[in-house]
Amino acid sequence: MEAAALQIEVEPFGAAASRDEELVRFLGRHGIATVAQVMAQFGIGRTAAYRLTAACMDRGLIERDDSLRYEPSALYATREGLRWVGLGYPVAKLSPSLIRHGLRCTSMAQALGEEFPSAIRTERDLCWIERQEGKPLASAKLGTRPDGGPRLHRPDLAVLTEAGVIAVEVELTAKAPRRLEGIIRAWRRSPWVTEVRYYCEPGQTRRAVERAILATRSQERVRVFEAVAR
Repeated sequence: MEAAALQIEVEPFGAAASRDEELVRFLGRHGIATVAQVMAQFGIGRTAAYRLTAACMDRGLIERDDSLRYEPSALYATREGLRWVGLGYPVAKLSPSLIRHGLRCTSMAQALGEEFPSAIRTERDLCWIERQEGKPLASAKLGTRPDGGPRLHRPDLAVLTEAGVIAVEVELTAKAPRRLEGIIRAWRRSPWVTEVRYYCEPGQTRRAVERAILATRSQERVRVFEAVAR
């Protein structure tokens, strides 16, 4: 599929959309976000962000998860909210590890959005698009499912550029070496992806990725960066 086609169904509403719609779609596409990330996304102050989120919560369009102690609340779109904005995505799955990783992915998407405006696609976007198309567009093939279809590894984010697709992985904890090497080998065998970027926590996690890249001789396709702060 051409890069232009990947933009279907995930473009922002634009000037005609209400701020409520923009917020619900933002949460639906990214899965979860904090109030601070909402402030950054829409360029509004804390008071305006709280009023916006409260109004959407009152209408049942979004919910707040406070399960993580000492961490900001996570906002997510409800099933009703997703239907309201026309996104056929599931309600975000929530667990301590998924929330932490999801919020970092949202921060990473916002940071990359400054470099690549309107070019960022989330894992949730990719999941929906690839299921509709029946083939990988920004994912790596790990093998074959029992039904004969491809077993895919989707990146946390994808950047659609005129030069091709950049797959983005947000790596906060070190995976088992064998698993990580298998994923990176799959990326090396994915010609539809132009480049793979790993944004890693410093220390053990970054060293594990760098070792896997060397072990699989993937230096020309896979690059390592430091993950953005929360």
